[in-house]
Amino acid sequence: MVLTLLPSVAMAVALSAGANPHHPVAVQQAGVASREAAYVITAGTASAASPGAPGTPGITSAAIDAGRNVFHGAGGCFACHGAALQGSAVAPPLDKKGGKPWLAAKDGSYEAILNVITHGVPGTIMVAHPNGINDAMAAQVAAYLWAVNHQGVKP
Repeated sequence: MVLTLLPSVAMAVALSAGANPHHPVAVQQAGVASREAAYVITAGTASAASPGAPGTPGITSAAIDAGRNVFHGAGGCFACHGAALQGSAVAPPLDKKGGKPWLAAKDGSYEAILNVITHGVPGTIMVAHPNGINDAMAAQVAAYLWAVNHQGVKP
């Protein structure tokens, strides 16, 4: 799997995966048709990702825990989506187990979840970078939400 991300998000994902010269995650600059450079992150081996998540670079236990902390802390996400991701009158549930459909993050992929966090949802109260979280924190929250829904991690 190859993800194209903005530099700060790519670096956050690579660092949360423990990027170093001997780590199987490689960050390479890639050309894109925009004014901002992007990076491509590739997983060299399944060990670069968390267990049971081959092809999902950067989704490590550390990234998931950090994302949980941002969701329940600085990001303020819990205020609208609930402490157990159950949703509220103003925001949809984010725990999609049991076949509940995704609304804005259509396919529930890491990329779609990250896109919602970094771009918001027009016509709703979901703003880009809620509470001013940075791209690295957004990547961590996306990892957390992805893991809850695809790996059975507890909210």
